[in-house]
Amino acid sequence: MQALRRSAAKLLEQMAPELRQTPEAELLAQAADTKVYNIIHLIYRARNYEGASKDYEFSRRTMEEHWKTGYSDMERTLRHPEVLQRPKSPDGVFTFDLKQQGREQEK
Repeated sequence: MQALRRSAAKLLEQMAPELRQTPEAELLAQAADTKVYNIIHLIYRARNYEGASKDYEFSRRTMEEHWKTGYSDMERTLRHPEVLQRPKSPDGVFTFDLKQQGREQEK
């Protein structure tokens, strides 16, 4: 969908002013979008010792551990400058997952 939005925006930029004022072009303009998106996956992966209780155990100690893990994941992610670069793909979307793409091992 984002590729279609970006294509519509490019076409509208190239259209003559009289064509941009047609109902069809105005409809396209409502959907047109040149924005880009960097999506960073931060997925909590349970520790071996958590077991089934991870779905309902929200003690202060557990939550502090989870927050610390999330903060650490974000620090490690931001060590990769590509997560902040503007996407160059036709759809304008860049997806980054530190764990899945094997860019860095857990410390």
